[in-house]
Formats: sequence, structure tokens, C-alpha cells
Amino acid sequence: MELFIVISLLTIGWLLVFLEIFFIPGITVFGIVGVAVMIAGYYYAFTNYGNSGGYQTIGISALLMLASLVLGFKSGLWNKLSLKESLKNSRTNEWEEGIIKVGDYGMAISKIALSGTARFNEINFEVNSESEFISPNTAIEIIKIENRKIIVQTKK
Repeated sequence: MELFIVISLLTIGWLLVFLEIFFIPGITVFGIVGVAVMIAGYYYAFTNYGNSGGYQTIGISALLMLASLVLGFKSGLWNKLSLKESLKNSRTNEWEEGIIKVGDYGMAISKIALSGTARFNEINFEVNSESEFISPNTAIEIIKIENRKIIVQTKK
């Protein structure tokens, strides 16, 4: 029964650490809880099997953890989860000079709560509002353009 408890604690702990490494990196809660559960398993092994059994438990679990990490990376699991595509030409508000200008009227496509999307001359732009919230499908006007940042307000 003690052996089952030790193996269960170490397995659960390692699964939590494995989840932290491969599936939800950056959260650290799973990693911390996993390490704590593993330490509890090692403590249980030392108290029930003595120093010899405790060190053997550490050695065997270290080898199994290393093997599972190597298999995890070599199997391509990491590659399946990683982002391979980049957003090329994804800069917002790139347009030719003269397409839009201050005073042009357009339509809010999304809610503009400080920022949102609007359509001017059949082209969508990211726009900003200085002080008001603008609902979708509201007529808007460009009041300022600074460094490709379009400031709008509701049409007066």
C-alpha cells in the first residue's frame, strides 16, 4: 500500500509538472503544486523505506522524468503545440497618402471604446476615440490623424 501511495504521488506530481512544461507554460501554479506533490512522495518514501529506499525512489523517478522529457521533445509534441506562422504585413493602419483625411465620414464597424474598427471609403481602419464610446453602425467623422493614429468622433 505504501508503494502505491509513493508511486501515485510521484505520478500525479510529474503529470502536473509535465502539463506546466508542455501545455500551459507560464502559469506556474501547476508546476509548483506538482513539485510539492512530488516532494510529499519523496518524503513518504523516506519515512516508510528509509534512506536507501528514499534515494532509490529519487533515482528511479529522476530517470523516468528525464526519459519522459526527452520523449516529449523528440516525439514532436513541442512542435505540434508551438506557433509556426508569423503575421506578415500585420501592421495596422497602413494606407497610401490621400485615401483618408481629416473630415472624412465613415461607419463604426465595432464598438469603439477608446479603440475599435471603422470603415472609410470601403476600407477598414483601426480608430480611436478621445472621450466617447461609439456603438457599432454609428456614423463617425475623422477629427485628427497623428502618426497613422486615426482619432474619430460621432458625426455631428
